[in-house]
Amino acid sequence: MFTGITQEAMWLLAENRFNDSKVFYEEHKPQIREGVLLPLRELVAELADTVQEIDPKILVNPNSNGTISRVRRDNRYTRDKSMYRENMWIGFLRDKKAYDCAPGFFIDFSLRGSTYGVGYYWSPPRLMQQLRLSIDEKPGAWTQAAQTAVDAGFEIVGDRYARPKKVGLPPLLDELANRKSIGFEKFEPDPSFFGSAALVDALKQAFRTLAPAYRRMVEVTEQELLSRMENGVSRESDPI
Repeated sequence: MFTGITQEAMWLLAENRFNDSKVFYEEHKPQIREGVLLPLRELVAELADTVQEIDPKILVNPNSNGTISRVRRDNRYTRDKSMYRENMWIGFLRDKKAYDCAPGFFIDFSLRGSTYGVGYYWSPPRLMQQLRLSIDEKPGAWTQAAQTAVDAGFEIVGDRYARPKKVGLPPLLDELANRKSIGFEKFEPDPSFFGSAALVDALKQAFRTLAPAYRRMVEVTEQELLSRMENGVSRESDPI
């Protein structure tokens, strides 16, 4: 059972990032595995039933689909070329090979605190175009889902367009429709948040609260995928 990740374990990750050395990592790999990676696998197991109640297509194998982040960073396409990360995350979403724009539930944590919620794994312009169509068709459902999340303390996040794509919307729908991507997040600054078994129930409650928003987003993903298949559009193509 998940009993938490200690601050000492997170300090070791931070120290590993600071040293940025394969030698240091290999020397401390057993402690990192015991203190961070194994607890994360336990956390995935504890949350698996809840996320699959929300969506049975969500994958919960900790060894696949990027469910648990790796300590070694993939820095091939980033400016930051450091080898190791000091934050870790778990993410629950559908098979990324079948649903390349899938939304997912997540928690990301470090000594700086924890961010958790729901959002898109990848949100190209064509997906957000489909989302705006969905808001036009089901404004009430989107409003209710977003209001439920906001009332529970989650913030709507995502870079806004410099020029709004849609005008004249109620404030809550404007927050959804005029972003390059959307998610619902909550930040917990206290490192002890991920340091006890209470994290399990907190995340279960959070994911259930966010379930209506998740369902709206996954419906957009399915609509966008169907539209792409019907029109013979590749996953790399986006509207200008």
